[in-house]
Amino acid sequence: MAVTRVNQGEIVEVPFELPDGSILPHPALVLSNEYLQDYEDGLFYAVLISTKNHYPEFTIPIEDSWLNKPLSKSSFFVTHIIDQFNVDEVMRRNNTYLKARYFDYVVDEIIKNVIGGKEE
Repeated sequence: MAVTRVNQGEIVEVPFELPDGSILPHPALVLSNEYLQDYEDGLFYAVLISTKNHYPEFTIPIEDSWLNKPLSKSSFFVTHIIDQFNVDEVMRRNNTYLKARYFDYVVDEIIKNVIGGKEE
């Protein structure tokens, strides 16, 4: 069944292009809202989820309690690796979502790590 929409905060599997240029199926957290998908014919942004912690200064360990159901392996949000996808690239949906309060925390960390900002 073809995917026609994803939801902000949903974890989906997509073909992620990694820093070395390889493209591998990976889970990813949908960052963008549904309005963007509607306006841009299915476009959405997502942040990489990995079981490897290669960049500890840019990763956030994912706690099972942050999700509506746990992932199968210990994993990390890789906050500096974000890409755009189209809904027709979604390889799998597992009905797994990041709870809202943790979604806001992850987005704040992405902004801090990618865009920067004033130190408090």
